Amino acid sequence: MIFTNMNDEVQNKSLAKDIQFCIEYAKKNENKILSLVHGSYDVEYNDIKMNVGKYFTKEENEKFWESHKKYLDVQIMINGTERVAIGNIQNMNEKSFDFEKDLVILKGEKAFDIIMKKGDVLVLFPNDVHKPELNISENNDSENMRRIVTKVVFKIEINKINI
Repeated sequence: MIFTNMNDEVQNKSLAKDIQFCIEYAKKNENKILSLVHGSYDVEYNDIKMNVGKYFTKEENEKFWESHKKYLDVQIMINGTERVAIGNIQNMNEKSFDFEKDLVILKGEKAFDIIMKKGDVLVLFPNDVHKPELNISENNDSENMRRIVTKVVFKIEINKINI
């Protein structure tokens, strides 16, 4: 797992070229991304897909633990704030795997949370179990409850990644 920000030029220079591409694409196309509807788009580079998500954050019990076997995620917060719960795959049990969606559903305990704000980048590898789209806080503080966010998730095939 890598946690950075689109504007952290020092750290981002050390990342794989495909991850750098995703960050630069999001930076250069922020307004275009904000205008797109929720859905999947081709960015015409190394078979990378971009999923645009526009949604309200949710309570943790409304989401499930997930991971992927074929793709890594480059999640970039375009607008808004959300919490992403992170778990260790060694402490999880696989419940199901959807080959077509490359979606592993797991059961287990959380290790920690990451708060993603505008410009933050979270790179998740196949062993990085995550539960995204969460409210900042689980208490009834209305300021920290459901928020609308726009986030892009670039899908990079592990076997095709340009280092």
